[in-house]
Amino acid sequence: MKSDEELFNLAKQLHLSGKIEKSQKLYLKLIKNHKDNDRLFFLLGTSYLQLKKYNKAIDYLNIAINLNSKFADSYNNRGIALAENEKYSEAVHDYDRAINLKINYFDAYLNKGISLNKLKEFEKAKKIIELAIKLEPSSAKAYNSLGNIFQNLKQLKESVKAYDKAIKINPKYFEAMDNMADVLHKLKLYDKALIYYRKIFEYDPNFKGILANILLNKMHIYDWENFKDNSTNIIKKIKKKKIIIDPLAINYLTDNPELIKLNSYECVKETSANKNIYSSLDNLNTLKKDNSKIKIGYFSADFNQHVVLYIMHNIFKHHDKSKFELYAFSHGKKEGDEWRDIIKPYFKKFYIINDMTDLVATELARKEKIDIAINLTGLTKNSRTGIFLHRAAPIQINYLGYPGTMGVNSMDYIIADKTIIPDNEKKYYSEKVKYLPECYISEAKGLLLKSTKNFTKLDFKLPNDKFIFCAIHNPLKINPKIFGVWVKILKRVKNSVLWIGANDEPSKENILSELKKSGLEANRVVFAGRVKKGGDHLKRLELADLFLDTHPYNSHSTTYDYINAGLPMVTLKGSSFASRVGASIYSSLKLQELIAKTESEYENIAVKLANDELKLKEIKDKMKKNIANSSLFNAKEFTKELEEVYLEIFNENT
Repeated sequence: MKSDEELFNLAKQLHLSGKIEKSQKLYLKLIKNHKDNDRLFFLLGTSYLQLKKYNKAIDYLNIAINLNSKFADSYNNRGIALAENEKYSEAVHDYDRAINLKINYFDAYLNKGISLNKLKEFEKAKKIIELAIKLEPSSAKAYNSLGNIFQNLKQLKESVKAYDKAIKINPKYFEAMDNMADVLHKLKLYDKALIYYRKIFEYDPNFKGILANILLNKMHIYDWENFKDNSTNIIKKIKKKKIIIDPLAINYLTDNPELIKLNSYECVKETSANKNIYSSLDNLNTLKKDNSKIKIGYFSADFNQHVVLYIMHNIFKHHDKSKFELYAFSHGKKEGDEWRDIIKPYFKKFYIINDMTDLVATELARKEKIDIAINLTGLTKNSRTGIFLHRAAPIQINYLGYPGTMGVNSMDYIIADKTIIPDNEKKYYSEKVKYLPECYISEAKGLLLKSTKNFTKLDFKLPNDKFIFCAIHNPLKINPKIFGVWVKILKRVKNSVLWIGANDEPSKENILSELKKSGLEANRVVFAGRVKKGGDHLKRLELADLFLDTHPYNSHSTTYDYINAGLPMVTLKGSSFASRVGASIYSSLKLQELIAKTESEYENIAVKLANDELKLKEIKDKMKKNIANSSLFNAKEFTKELEEVYLEIFNENT
């Protein structure tokens, strides 16, 4: 029979060799006879930390600390477990105690910096990580953490330098490579980002997000080599729950609503895993049917110059302030701009919640007794889904910002229309569906004014004697399949050109290469670069003859830009939310003749209009006439319709 000392040594060997559960059995056996041995409780707590069982880890590390309050590693490890449970302030307190016990404790400094970064105390975090680097100048992890902090400080070039140092120290540090590629993507250096993504893929094809990141960065520059195989592979893996991709990005690859719902659900599930979701309903406002105003909290990352604000501006303005009291919770850019200045007076209170944790922001909304929380960001950039998982208000609504379901039960409703979500497709949405009478998205009238410049076709290198098909889109919305349809249209309309967006040389080269493969000359495309002012873009649209929509991700609010330019759009209606917005707007405007259900129908509509000048003029005249009678172009009427939906939801819940 082995002695306790032999069992202890065996347990440690098993622990060090990765056989953690076997080591735990021995630790628990030893503890029965050594209940005052702090080292046993420390090792047991650490083993649970390694298995990601954070609450158990904290329980055993608490005992270790009670037995021996002078052992720094216990505080450090408990801090890690607390941080994993999103208790970052408590974690920082533990790291400080570890540092007080053990001078120059590198791990504790590093972990403290990471937690301060999570607490959004970026300057403090930066100073602590810089101290850690002084202690261990060869730590790749410290430089990677510094790069993350610089990202949060919006100092992207500094983050590139930090990640570069991390990668030079450890050339196989995939997390740092991934972060580097992410920053290069943000800097719109897609070809450089691809270098790092491909290096990661070469070593580890199963690295989290790598397949989608490679494909999406290639799409940014119209690099469609192996597009079909790669996108099919990604979709298969999503179906099998092997990978999750960005919830917005999936809409660029498929219009399968069941798959989109699954991906949204898995994405939120993953990001909220191991998090301490606030399930208590303490201080949650009780809805009352009385004469008091309904308090609406609008949560958005886009309370600045952004298309979401363009649309919501007039809604905020025209809300019936005798019935509704508005509160803003901004979690996008900290600094304001002229757009924010315009809308701030429409709110009773305007909160900047960037530096608040999800829980603190939730408690703020509860303190203000918000009745209805509107999520205007959904699962897009700078989302704060955690606030809605914690439940900020008795009623929570997904509206406008994200074109699809959030896949979580805590989001109670989604506002749409019957073209976007027909009755028989509600099953693809975790939220209850509420309908506006016409399209769910209104026109942003009067906020973006067209330029007064008198542009000519020559200003944009457009030919005067050819029919101009316009396809100035976000490159992610363009794929080889829809481009192939455009090529067929160009071949059938001989005297025509395609006006397409391209902002860098790789994009232009790839489009020209695709054109050459299809047998068309380079002069059949004209590249549209960025213009500095949005008004100039709106004005230049008037130079085109017909707009060609994308699929499976349609034009959304930009459809109104084309309408205001007198530019009809041919759209292809799909099966998902994102692939039906064009059809929704045009159905509301009674322009069904521009809505195609198949690629061949889309092609035929475009060719017919290009070859029939009178028919095209008839469509343009009809479009002008119909917008005059639509609530989509009447901000007061649209706001009233939206308020009726809010009231219906409120009354259902009181």
